[in-house]
Amino acid sequence: MKVSNYLFKVRYSCFKGILFVFICVSIFSCSSLKNIGIEVAVLSEYPIDEDIQSLVLLNRSMTNRFTNNNLDSLEKILIKNKLFMDTLLQDSISADTAVQVAAQSLFESGRFDVVVPKDRNILRTDNEEILKPLDVNFINEICSDFKVDGVLILESFAEQLKTKYYLGKDGSSYNFSYYNATTDIKYFSEWRLYRPRELNRVIRFQMADSIFWNIESSSVEAVYLQMPRTKEALIGGGIAAGLKMSAYISPSWVNQNRYYYLTGKREIDAAIPLIKNNKWEEAAAVWEKFASNPSKTIKSKVEFNLALASEMNGDLDLAIEWGLKSFKTRYSKAIEVYLKTLDDKRIALLKENKKRY
Repeated sequence: MKVSNYLFKVRYSCFKGILFVFICVSIFSCSSLKNIGIEVAVLSEYPIDEDIQSLVLLNRSMTNRFTNNNLDSLEKILIKNKLFMDTLLQDSISADTAVQVAAQSLFESGRFDVVVPKDRNILRTDNEEILKPLDVNFINEICSDFKVDGVLILESFAEQLKTKYYLGKDGSSYNFSYYNATTDIKYFSEWRLYRPRELNRVIRFQMADSIFWNIESSSVEAVYLQMPRTKEALIGGGIAAGLKMSAYISPSWVNQNRYYYLTGKREIDAAIPLIKNNKWEEAAAVWEKFASNPSKTIKSKVEFNLALASEMNGDLDLAIEWGLKSFKTRYSKAIEVYLKTLDDKRIALLKENKKRY
């Protein structure tokens, strides 16, 4: 019995030793795979053809119905209505804010160069005028004067303002009172994207959305002080409208992780500081020197890194080509996962190209 127990302990100890070695080997083998944070473009909902790289933004929404009441005037109206309002407003500053915010966001996306002229308002006398696109000669002149590929125009803009203040009870046995206030801005905007000489390719964007504030406090004064002023809320609607227009046609950027390999070879890993400084072309030039390394392990890692560099340099086809080479040279789960990521990206780009405007 003692002998059998001893043999069992020996076998168990050997098993633990083998398991420990296996875990160490696994950890060590994976320790050369490192992650790096990158920014990846998320495709826009309505991608625009590459023939438009630069835009002028103009405002055609202005009519004689637009007002520019200052902050105090609007607050007096709100107080006169006992903090309750439900009205349609056309505020000229909010409409202009929509144009400027759209321009800034389009430029920051990296997709478009943008011009916002000082004289950007196209005044009109009634709402019927926007039923027809602008004259092609006018669009051609604008594109020629500002040396751009297209003109994005805010055709109409309006906001529905609703405010509500009320006294409520918390429902407890103490029946504490509280004050609640809400401000709801619904904004409606219409835009057109014009190309020179091709008015049959005018793109029309109509959008409606809302922004909302809700504050609760023990006094009506505290609630009022925490709520946005009416003018600020209207301008907030303009900001939201501009951002929404930009998001329709320009990519956004999200943070993602990618992986690269350390090879343990100083000459090859000299590329690592370069990628950390976003110098992917220079890093690729270093790795390419070692793409024919006789060691399959090292060669596969270099090919993996070259796939990543190609993706970062904007050549998705080359990235997939290097990824397949790495997969064939020496299989790893990392390259299998990365190839799936690249293929998903390729499919998304194909779908984008099919629905370009």
